[in-house]
Amino acid sequence: MTEGTVSWFEKEWIDNDAKALGVYVALLILQFRVRYKTDIHLLCGDDSLMGLRLKPYLALLLHDDEDELKAAMDAGKVFLKALVAHTSLPEHEAVLDGIELDFYGTFKEAYLRHVNREAMAVKLSDYETPAFIKTFLSDVASNRFSKGKVTSAGSSILLTPFADFIELYGLSGDDVRRFMELLRIAGIMFLDVVPAPVLETEFIEQIT
Repeated sequence: MTEGTVSWFEKEWIDNDAKALGVYVALLILQFRVRYKTDIHLLCGDDSLMGLRLKPYLALLLHDDEDELKAAMDAGKVFLKALVAHTSLPEHEAVLDGIELDFYGTFKEAYLRHVNREAMAVKLSDYETPAFIKTFLSDVASNRFSKGKVTSAGSSILLTPFADFIELYGLSGDDVRRFMELLRIAGIMFLDVVPAPVLETEFIEQIT
């Protein structure tokens, strides 16, 4: 699928960082954490439900900026409604996959600009967290972690991250919980979803 193939997708929905983040986070939630036959029409019919899904993660990326948060959430909701209006249930997964590819450059730039790098510059028990995050992302990229669905752009959902952290790195349960929370705060992983932009070699090598 090339840019423009989905005729109903409006570029104005992603014409600034906040809106692009809203659409991208919505797309990832719909791709990985929604049961199409039961959840998607409930979310489309109730703005508050979709807002509850989007807000916790967008607020982290946008640092609770109310104006940007509203713009991001509105864009995500508009995107969801357009998807439902123009796409049949059997097409949802493929269309979402194609849109991520079509507009990946915009999504990537917006997402990486809002990753919280300061949150990575802490110490976790005996581990230097930046180095540990680099190892984690490299291991996800090289398929050492158990994955469910993987999109064509490279976003993925981890099936058993808690168990994999213990097995691969020998972490205690408490350290796993702290590390997963740090990944969430930094914008590296949410809902066990690892967005493709943070798996790119250039981004991983820049983590210090």
